[in-house]
Amino acid sequence: MNILHSKKFRYGSLSLSLTIVLIAAVILFNAIIGALARRYGWYSDMTPQRLYTLSDEAKTYLDTMDTDKEVEIIFCTPADTMEATAGARDVLETARDIERRYPNVKRRHVDILTNPTAVAAYKAKSRENITSQSVIVASGTECRVYTLGALFSYGSSSEIVGYNGEQRLVSAILAVTQDEKPLACVTTGHGEAEGLLQNTGLLATMEEMGFDVQNIDLKHEEIPEKCRLIVIFDPQTDFLSRSTVQDIAEIPKLDAFLQKSKSLMVFFDNETPKLQNLEDFLSKWGIAISRDGDAAYLIEDKAHSFTANGYTNVAEYVTTGLGGSMTEKLWKNISYPKSVVFPYVSAIATPDSYEKLHEDEEGAAENDYRYYYFKNGITRYAYDVFLSSGDATAMANGRAVTGADSPYVYMRVTTEPQDESAAYVLACASTDFASAAATEGGYGNHAVLSYAFAVMSREVVPVSLDTKYYTATEISSITSRAANQYTVVFAVIPAAVIFIAGIYVMVRRKYR
Repeated sequence: MNILHSKKFRYGSLSLSLTIVLIAAVILFNAIIGALARRYGWYSDMTPQRLYTLSDEAKTYLDTMDTDKEVEIIFCTPADTMEATAGARDVLETARDIERRYPNVKRRHVDILTNPTAVAAYKAKSRENITSQSVIVASGTECRVYTLGALFSYGSSSEIVGYNGEQRLVSAILAVTQDEKPLACVTTGHGEAEGLLQNTGLLATMEEMGFDVQNIDLKHEEIPEKCRLIVIFDPQTDFLSRSTVQDIAEIPKLDAFLQKSKSLMVFFDNETPKLQNLEDFLSKWGIAISRDGDAAYLIEDKAHSFTANGYTNVAEYVTTGLGGSMTEKLWKNISYPKSVVFPYVSAIATPDSYEKLHEDEEGAAENDYRYYYFKNGITRYAYDVFLSSGDATAMANGRAVTGADSPYVYMRVTTEPQDESAAYVLACASTDFASAAATEGGYGNHAVLSYAFAVMSREVVPVSLDTKYYTATEISSITSRAANQYTVVFAVIPAAVIFIAGIYVMVRRKYR
């Protein structure tokens, strides 16, 4: 009998042909779907953290955007390069999702290496150095510039642990499209201008929050009515408390400003000289600079510092009261609580006019206090935001300060209820807390400033979108040997199953 005309050969040929056709169809289908996905940006977000999909909260914020204003998200790297780069791909997918949902938002890629002039205007506007790692969000004459690295969160060993791209992009879009910017004024005339110009981290965060930032000389200028926030950054000379010429009395202007339910931020450090008038004013708001004589404290904490000298200190969160509520989204994450650093930090003391009360909230720690002030019908409450560890030491005049007990207060916020609103004063004992290195280095500093700006100025630009933390999986951390074993297993088992099934079918047919 000719085998070519046998029933077994016909059945076998038909089975082989069907198998070949099926495999070819699957390969062709995958190729077509892959090409269409690359062409139209199709994807299915199967990550447990929904990294590539806008959260409902983000969509709620973006739904308030003025859709009559065109927005561009400009990447300074080609799309195919970002596709092939871990991390950059996450940012690209977030931008694609925003672009799909909001027709007024467009995405554009510029190869800055071959066409550097394409982004020159944004460099001049933002005062930022634009590189191939830059992301620009622009609308009209407004723009915000970030580095790709600033869109991620980092652990204590500088490894990437989470993704902040959604928060940064959404905040930037709302900031560049808002109709009327809230005004923030930065004081000048006390030696503070040079320090602030070098401190691009603070200015960048204020502008990201949507503020129109302008300088003000309180000696000769009145505070604009629409100003919501005044920032005093690293002053080197004192403010005038009274004068025979009324318009150069600065402290009364600050006092009157705060009585309108406005806010004040003050940044100082261990090199801040004695400023009697300003410090007397701040003491009425529960804030005193810790000093040994005229020398401000410098807190050393080698056990809780990112530098060997013990002067880049990791702070401890206060989790109760107003201070705790401002930073709640940072310290409540158990897996990756964000480190907040205070480089070259001094300390904040409590004036005698304030009564110390322990917080009775559930979960309050031993050192969780608020401070109460009542005088002449004025009631104020001061809350610690960040403290040192119990191992910290206060240094002044080149030696340890005797009788100074840790923990020390690094940041404090005071509020005065006023009718249906409130005034706020926040003091930070480190000017480097708001530096570019601290706010862009993956620490929680940027988020703390953002939350503070939002609470104190009642700002509408969102800052509370959660970090999306990456979930570690077994497959991503196995060794090469184990990976090879998995490959063999997954290649052999399916083939063996098919072979055994084929033998079973043949035997059944033979004896049927």
